[in-house]
Amino acid sequence: MLLTPHTLVGVAIARVVPNPLLAVPLALVMHFLGDKVPHWDFYSFTTRDQRLKGWRPIAVLADFGLGIAVGVFFTLYALWVRNDSSLAISTLLCGIASVLPDALETPHIYTEKKIKWIEKLTTIQKIMQTQAPLPWGVITQIVVGLVSLAIVL
Repeated sequence: MLLTPHTLVGVAIARVVPNPLLAVPLALVMHFLGDKVPHWDFYSFTTRDQRLKGWRPIAVLADFGLGIAVGVFFTLYALWVRNDSSLAISTLLCGIASVLPDALETPHIYTEKKIKWIEKLTTIQKIMQTQAPLPWGVITQIVVGLVSLAIVL
């Protein structure tokens, strides 16, 4: 799944689960469950060489930037508009937790360096992935994002 829908799910969890001690681990678990939703991402059905060249790395950076913007926006919204510092902290932490497994996988994707525990995480990530072709794999993520936004708003 793209990073932005993962972030939106994390933000929605922060909104629904007021206790960060419950919300943050739930956001982390939901990352893996979210990857079970049939989806397409920039690395779906690609080789290692395709992942490192061309438009894909740029698209991943754009998605990463959008995910950060979403997380920061809702964190600041909770802080400045809702005047709720607890919700702001929970939103920030849930946003991070919701994308953490993908962030930790970055060295595996972009370098030759093998880090044992990241290799194990990558194996778990591969098991949990349910890929779908275009356009269906994007449509499912739009639905996930819209449902998450409906919960937040």
